[in-house]
Amino acid sequence: MGAKPYESSATGQKPEKARDMEQWDVLDIADLKQQLNEAVFLGRFMGAISTTFDPSDICSIASRWLYDHIPYLRIIFALSPNLLCQPLVYSPGVARDISIDPTILDTMPYYTAEHFRNLSISTICTGDEITCRRYTMELSEGLGFIVLYVDPASSGRFSECFLANLKDNFSHALKNALEHNKLKELAMRDSLTGLFNRRVFDEMLEIEGRRQELMPLSLLMIDLDDFKLANDRFGHQAGDQVLAKFGKILRDNCRGSDLVARYGGEEFAVMLPATTSTIAFEIARRLRTRLAETTFVFDGTPARFSASIGIAYATDTGKPGADLVRRADQALYRAKKGGKNRTCVYAAKPVEFIKTTPSRRPACYAVLQPEFQVRTER
Repeated sequence: MGAKPYESSATGQKPEKARDMEQWDVLDIADLKQQLNEAVFLGRFMGAISTTFDPSDICSIASRWLYDHIPYLRIIFALSPNLLCQPLVYSPGVARDISIDPTILDTMPYYTAEHFRNLSISTICTGDEITCRRYTMELSEGLGFIVLYVDPASSGRFSECFLANLKDNFSHALKNALEHNKLKELAMRDSLTGLFNRRVFDEMLEIEGRRQELMPLSLLMIDLDDFKLANDRFGHQAGDQVLAKFGKILRDNCRGSDLVARYGGEEFAVMLPATTSTIAFEIARRLRTRLAETTFVFDGTPARFSASIGIAYATDTGKPGADLVRRADQALYRAKKGGKNRTCVYAAKPVEFIKTTPSRRPACYAVLQPEFQVRTER
C-alpha cells in the first residue's frame, strides 16, 4: 500500500510543512469563528439599538448588549450637544473607583467630548501591574465619543475591526435618531414663528390639564387686531413679519414652563401652568404692552399693532382641555366685541374689580357680564 498523505514511509511522522499547514488551519478556523461570532453579534446589536430614537435609550441598550459580549469594566458615552443627551457612564465591572483611570475626573458633568480628543488605545497601569486597557472611539460626523475600559484578560476577546464596526453601527443609530428628532421637531413647529403648532398644543393641554400639581392652569387666547387690514394694505410678506415678530415677543416674555403656540392665522395660545388668573392677567398685559411698543416699517410707512386676549383658568382636573379653550375663546370674543386692544377674563361667578392707584397709565375696571371680568388699559 502507498504512504499516507504528508506522512513519511520510513518513520510514520508528518513532515514539518504538513504540521505547519495543520497549525495554520487551526488558527485560521479560530479566527474565522471569531469573525463570524462578531458579525452575528453586530447584526443583533444594530437591531437592538435601532428600536428607539432616544439617544439616552440607545446608549443604555448598547451598554447592556456590549457587556454580554465583552464584560467591560466601564463605558462612557460623551455625545454631541446636538443630541441633547448628557454624558452617560456605566460601570458594571467596577465600582465608581477613580483608580481605574486617574487621568479623568470621576464626576458626570466632566465627561465631555473634549476630554477624549487625541486618544485611541491606552494601557492604564498601577505600578508595574496593568489595570485595564482603554479604547476610545470617535464617532462619525462629530457625534461624540465612546470610551471603553476593558480588563486585560478580556481585551483579546475582540478584534480592532470589531470595534470599528461597532462604532459605525452606533454612529448610524445616532444619525437616525438625530434625523428623526429633526423631522419630529419640524412636524411640531410652525415654520413661520418657530412656535408649537395647534395639534401639539391641543395634545399637551389635554395631558397637562390632567395633572393636579399644575393647578391652577390658565390659558391665554390671543388675536392680533385688524390683522387682515394690515395684510391688505402692506401685503402678505409684511403680515408674515408681524407674525414672526409677535412669536418672538411671546417667546421672550413667557416663562420657560409656559407652552406657546401659533393656534392658527393671527391667533396664538399660551398655556400657563400653576398660574392664577391674576398672574395670567399681568402676563397678558405685559404681552400687549410689548406689542404696542413695537414699531414696524413697511415701504417707509411706520405701523403699530395691538392684540386682544381672552383668559380662562381651571382650578382642578375635572374638565377637559377643550372646555378651557372654549371658555378662553368666549373671553376673547368678548374682548373683541368690547372694542379690541384689551384683555377679558372668563369667570364662573361675577367678581367686581376694585380700582387701585394707577401707575403711568390710568386703569379702568368693569364687569361686562356675570360670567366675564374685563380690565382695559389705555
